[in-house]
Amino acid sequence: MKERLIFNDIQRLGLEDQVKEVFHKEFRPIFTNDSTYNLEFKFDFLLSFNYKYEFNNNGYLTHKTEYRKERDSLAVRVMWHYNYDSINRIKQEKRISLEFSRDTSVLDYEYIGDSITNIKRFDKTFKLQYFTYIQKGDLEILHYYNSDSSFVTKQLFAYDKYNRIIRSEDYKNKEFIQHLTTKIYSDTINRKEFKKITIWAKYNNSYYSAHEYDKNYNSIKKTTGRFDTNKTSVSRCEYDYDNRGNWVEKRLFDWGDGKLKTVYKRDVIYYNEK
Repeated sequence: MKERLIFNDIQRLGLEDQVKEVFHKEFRPIFTNDSTYNLEFKFDFLLSFNYKYEFNNNGYLTHKTEYRKERDSLAVRVMWHYNYDSINRIKQEKRISLEFSRDTSVLDYEYIGDSITNIKRFDKTFKLQYFTYIQKGDLEILHYYNSDSSFVTKQLFAYDKYNRIIRSEDYKNKEFIQHLTTKIYSDTINRKEFKKITIWAKYNNSYYSAHEYDKNYNSIKKTTGRFDTNKTSVSRCEYDYDNRGNWVEKRLFDWGDGKLKTVYKRDVIYYNEK
């Protein structure tokens, strides 16, 4: 929540310039031989790979649309609408689902001074849920519970002096940490972590990841490994950029055989089109 109060959504998403709209599409390459391939939209029963962001002049999201694959095209799956107060703080989010339960979720935000944010979330599935973010210097504490108190938990986030998260703790309805993440950054500018360590207490699993970035601060190499083995995996990415510095195509290569695994495409529209 602290990041959301300090940065607009264009900054949080790492976009450049006055972006009006971004249409993100994800494809699976279907190889016809070793060097040529066709692209088809990725599909998963539960996940959305394709979405559109729409921003206002101040760089904040006004709408988000998630799409699902339908034959060889895309159909709307979920729509989000965002409203703000007079100083650009999020006031309400509304999520409208057009599949499965066709439910609508509404999140209402209330601000108490400069240090407390209360959120009330309502939908037909979970009924009422409450979230409270408390700011204490470089620490942020989230308390979350259901209306019947059947699930009560908290998370803790620690920030550096550049307002980047360097540690997060998730208690997941327990009295002790269940999921711990620490992040290290390579400089004072990049908001994307240089190295990350993750510990899952529940699954007795811990691993690390490290990135190399290009001049646009996009990851071109990611190394992932576990602490209980010497094995690591390395994946690579390539980018094509527009003349504003935003990538319009990203190609992800598999860590195993180095073969092209996923192609991402973005249509980026600006307020000040040249």
